[in-house]
Amino acid sequence: MDFQLIKSGVLLGLFLSMLIGPVFFVLLETSIRRGMRDAIFIDIGVLLADVLYLFLAYFSAERIMIWLETYEFLKYTGAGIIIVYGIYTIISKKTPQVAQNIDIKQLKKPNVFGLISKGIALNAMNPAVLAYWLFVCTYQVKGQDIEGISVVFFFVLCLGTMFLIDLLKIYFASKLKKKLTPKNIAAVSVAVGSILIFIGIAMCFQDIPSI
Repeated sequence: MDFQLIKSGVLLGLFLSMLIGPVFFVLLETSIRRGMRDAIFIDIGVLLADVLYLFLAYFSAERIMIWLETYEFLKYTGAGIIIVYGIYTIISKKTPQVAQNIDIKQLKKPNVFGLISKGIALNAMNPAVLAYWLFVCTYQVKGQDIEGISVVFFFVLCLGTMFLIDLLKIYFASKLKKKLTPKNIAAVSVAVGSILIFIGIAMCFQDIPSI
């Protein structure tokens, strides 16, 4: 087993998990407001979007880069969706209430499909995600002549590391819930919504990096 390959995969996963984008804030906000379980399902959706983009980037890097540069409206579409979601997060903020006449069985059944779809959409609508996977495939993999089963192993390590770091973020954010008042939790939603709006606006003025 190639130690250098393991080290590269884990370090890349750590680096990518430190990048702060809309998904980061949504995971924290969901974990604080709705608990670890819902945040984990969203993160599974994020992971699935990463796998899809990774697959596309690895097999179609050149064509995708030309496509992204040609159809710039995709950047604005993604930015618009993130801005709208940020506004929705602000206006739909809720403070936790004492349980009265609530169906306990319903509380125990999260909308798994909806949460996973939310994670996929949040990640997929950010062109920067596809851009950094294009970078990884071009420079980290093909640049270092990683081939065959080693490519699969490298990306499993990278994605696995990212997912584990996300789980740690979710866990520690959920612990904050016990120390926050209902008013503070509502304020978190406003803060996260505002940050998402800012990120969406910033995306409109960013060029998609060339590979």
